[in-house]
Amino acid sequence: MNVIGYIRALVIDDRQAKTVQRVFDLKEMYPLWSLTQLAEQLNEEGHRTKQGKLFTKVQIKRILDRKAFYSGLYHYGDITANGKHQAIL
Repeated sequence: MNVIGYIRALVIDDRQAKTVQRVFDLKEMYPLWSLTQLAEQLNEEGHRTKQGKLFTKVQIKRILDRKAFYSGLYHYGDITANGKHQAIL
């Protein structure tokens, strides 16, 4: 599985995990900001993707859409369970 903030077998990548946390912090502080504004702020702060590139609104949406996963939950169809991975949020 390739989810930003984790390395193989869902081991937390500390640097990327801080980026994920920052996305959710910014969204909470500025709920009316667009995905583009969130990406621009992350980029301004020096955060980069796993590939070392600038964040785009698409990547921010992917992160925000996975809040439950980053909180330690796993969804499969209609089933939600505590995941075996460590939560970032």
